[in-house]
Amino acid sequence: MPGMGELIVILLIVLVVFGANKLPGIGDALGRSIKNFKKASNVEGDDDDKKDDKTAKKELASAKSAKQLEEGGGAEDGDWEEVVVRRRKKPAAGGE
Repeated sequence: MPGMGELIVILLIVLVVFGANKLPGIGDALGRSIKNFKKASNVEGDDDDKKDDKTAKKELASAKSAKQLEEGGGAEDGDWEEVVVRRRKKPAAGGE
């Protein structure tokens, strides 16, 4: 395990190589990658009994929605619902 002197030298080398402006971004990316790694390693090792409530609720909701799709979506009279989607047009490349 490196001591305090070695850690300071390593930090100075990193500061010189990457610059002070990029250090927060590098630290953020490193933290997110460690967090994702821990999450992925915990998911593979967990049993079904150890799932948290949010995961169980999401699975239950998706199972209910799949069952409703198989049964016809819960609409007893067979009517269709009209859905309107509006989007803004992107400006033309011609410049008009």
